Amino acid sequence: MNTYTQQELDSILQQHKLWLENQGGERAQLRNADLSHLALQNLDLRCANLIRANFSGADLSGTNMNEADITYANFSHANLNNATFRDADLRNADMSHAQMLNVDLYRADLFRTDFTHANLDDDALNRVDPSNTIIKLRNPNQECFAASLGKQ
Repeated sequence: MNTYTQQELDSILQQHKLWLENQGGERAQLRNADLSHLALQNLDLRCANLIRANFSGADLSGTNMNEADITYANFSHANLNNATFRDADLRNADMSHAQMLNVDLYRADLFRTDFTHANLDDDALNRVDPSNTIIKLRNPNQECFAASLGKQ
């Protein structure tokens, strides 16, 4: 795992912002980053490389991760309330025990994503395409989500 000082992380995020705005900069490369237990609220991480990043216990509430590559990332026990993952690649991600109220997973690739004991609201998985998705849902209060995935 790669660790970053706050100054290094701020620089990466500033360069990523410039890249998103087509003003130079470069795409955030946070592959294998240890970002656990950090306050990362309301960031713009669209299109970032977050493969195998460790966000366990982090506060990512309100963060935009649309179109990001987040395969094999660890979000266990993270606060993801109001985060967006539209068109994100979340294959094999660990979302276990995460707080995920009002999260947007529209067209996200959730193949083998683990939502064991995640706190999801009723609408979180409504727009997920079930045809190529394997999702672990083991919270007894959310059994209806697995059944609703087949609804059109």
